[in-house]
Amino acid sequence: MTAIAVGAYFLIGGGDGGGSVADDGPHRLTTPATVVDGQYKKADDVDSGGFDNDDLKNAEKHGVKNAKDVHADYQAGDKNNPLAMSVINFMGVYGEIDDPEKVVDAMFAEVEKNATSDSEGEVVGSPKAYTPSGLDGAVLKCQEMRIKDDSSDSGTPAGPSEIRMPVCIWGDHSTIGAVIHADMADALSGKSPDLQKAAELSAKFRKDVRVKA
Repeated sequence: MTAIAVGAYFLIGGGDGGGSVADDGPHRLTTPATVVDGQYKKADDVDSGGFDNDDLKNAEKHGVKNAKDVHADYQAGDKNNPLAMSVINFMGVYGEIDDPEKVVDAMFAEVEKNATSDSEGEVVGSPKAYTPSGLDGAVLKCQEMRIKDDSSDSGTPAGPSEIRMPVCIWGDHSTIGAVIHADMADALSGKSPDLQKAAELSAKFRKDVRVKA
């Protein structure tokens, strides 16, 4: 799961339980050509990797029945000016989910476990729940992740000592989605992400990729 944040970086180089989450029928996840009011375009030349077999097994272990994997990367801005770009790294699964919040919490636990075992990454604080407009009753939590930049050890020009990004994960009774949004100028300046804005973007993104089954 640490790869979620790492994927976004390399584009340029418990709770209330399931009873509190609205069940609006079976849905699946898609990867449309554009998302978030058409601002972001799918990056067909970039592979975010998605979940591997172990990730899918973990998803099923944590409560996603018949889990299917979906992933994509999206970009906005001028590719000739990386600092003016924003990127979205998306990884998701869909299936049958009895307790969405339990799965979301389990996924954040996996993020923290993998970040702890990786000397180049760490999570900050604990996942915080958000309810932006348009979320339509799903559970959504966000947390800051930091990735250390060891380029100075490799002889490349010095950059920021670390890159900070928000990890947001939503859950409902048929879909789970993990979203990294990075404004590259902010990320490379070492600025902490605005988790509220990340949550609002994630809610819009969810509307674009989630369709009735």
